[in-house]
Amino acid sequence: PHHPPHFPHPAPGPYPAPGPYPAPGPYYPPGPPSQGLAQNQRVRFRTQTGRNLRVHGNGSVDGNGGNGQLATFTVNVQGPGRYSFRNDGGHFLAVKFGRLCQTSNYGDSDAVFLLHLNADQSVSFEPQMMGGNFIGIKKNGHAKFGKFGKPSTRFYLNIV
Repeated sequence: PHHPPHFPHPAPGPYPAPGPYPAPGPYYPPGPPSQGLAQNQRVRFRTQTGRNLRVHGNGSVDGNGGNGQLATFTVNVQGPGRYSFRNDGGHFLAVKFGRLCQTSNYGDSDAVFLLHLNADQSVSFEPQMMGGNFIGIKKNGHAKFGKFGKPSTRFYLNIV
């Protein structure tokens, strides 16, 4: 039988009123968990759906993941505030030709994201190759790009 996932943190809310949205927050630094994300750290990113960010092998990305291999990521530190994320299925989160997708190439610049820390301790993903755009997840779990500060672009970090 399938059971709903258990998240250790309560659901965020209430969400702030729409716009104007703040400027992107500071970059999330690499380092020990108390200071940022560490190389090879395993994480999940909870979305506004209450589910996790997930990358499928067919190239699709959504916010309807549970706690399995498609929604559990290993951190690769690429530089100050820059990361790539490979799920346990072997797929890297990526942006190609203006859409969210997956890649299996570790060195692909389309798989590098600047991670911003928000005031509510959530993080936002800014694709290195598409500055000013942020990964978002709609309430129905579909992926999109959004503005920094909107609920759809906030991801709540769970260390595995």
